Amino acid sequence: MKNQEIAKIFHEIADYLEMEGVQFKPYAYQKAAFSLENLEKDIEEVYKKGREKAIEEIPGVGKSIAQKIIEYLKTGKIKYYLDYKKKYPVNIEELTSVEGLGPKMVRDLYGILKIKNLKDLEKAAREGKIRNLPNFGEKTEKNILQGIRFLKRTKGRFLLGDILPQVRKIEDNLKSLKEVEKINVCGSVRRMKETIGDVDFLVSVKESKKPAF
Repeated sequence: MKNQEIAKIFHEIADYLEMEGVQFKPYAYQKAAFSLENLEKDIEEVYKKGREKAIEEIPGVGKSIAQKIIEYLKTGKIKYYLDYKKKYPVNIEELTSVEGLGPKMVRDLYGILKIKNLKDLEKAAREGKIRNLPNFGEKTEKNILQGIRFLKRTKGRFLLGDILPQVRKIEDNLKSLKEVEKINVCGSVRRMKETIGDVDFLVSVKESKKPAF
């Protein structure tokens, strides 16, 4: 199914948007990605049976995102996504897999040091080039090296049996918040994969004047 392919693209679009400091839209793409990951039906079949209207009925998918899904189903690519990849030719998934390294930091690392991947990142950190960047410092550089060593040691994956108790604990803690209306565990955990790279939660909250978290 192409559900997972499109979901992966949407997660990366969310990262690119966050790199640029865009508000709200990253969450919209993440929400759509989670919906596609958890959609039991093949997205191609959904489109064949109900066309654009059926795509827009998927939770978290509005008209703009629906059009991008249809574009991928018809052409195998999304121009909006490709434009971002051309603008930021970095392996965003690989770099953000390092603990503590978010999209905005990836943007700065690429903008100043032209770091595109994990190999570039490790080389720059070992040469002491990251510590002198604005908002980084020596501690951040050390943490990056530790994060890279951890990824190499574990290959970024955890056994489901080891991580599941912690997932359930986090899920219970979130459910205990009165602002939380609904919570779903998504991604690899929901699909009960043997190994887990990260844990995704999709949380719906009640309208409130105060933030839930």
